[in-house]
Amino acid sequence: MPIVKQHLQCPFCSTVSTRGTGLSSHIRTQHAAHYKKWNRNPDRLAQAAANAPSAAQENHKVRKARAVPPPQPVEAKPQPAIEAPKAPPSNTPQRVESDGHDPMALLQEAHDRLVARKQTIEEETAKIEALKKELDAVAAQLAAIEQAMSAFR
Repeated sequence: MPIVKQHLQCPFCSTVSTRGTGLSSHIRTQHAAHYKKWNRNPDRLAQAAANAPSAAQENHKVRKARAVPPPQPVEAKPQPAIEAPKAPPSNTPQRVESDGHDPMALLQEAHDRLVARKQTIEEETAKIEALKKELDAVAAQLAAIEQAMSAFR
């Protein structure tokens, strides 16, 4: 079953909506003075559909195009000549600075952060292992107490 697109015309202006809720919202916000009376009309959507242009008429409407300003001429700036970089000696590490950041300092900072994080993780892992041992001890004590309690029952 093909879906037929519904067109609903606002009775107060030329706005067309494809949904009843859209038309209702439009009238409520744009034509607030008329909304209460319009909303009480049980045939409001049928009248809106009857007043709306058909899909064929919609396709043949000529719409005003927005005026677009003509493009501004762009001045062509000459490109500076690019010199080929000189090759560094093969066994000397190249030090590149971009945007005022020293690559070695950035690497050192990343290294320090990772070392600190590794230490934190190792400490947390040690705590977890200690908690597991304590859990085993508590479970053994609990089992012993439950066995003693069952002897008294």
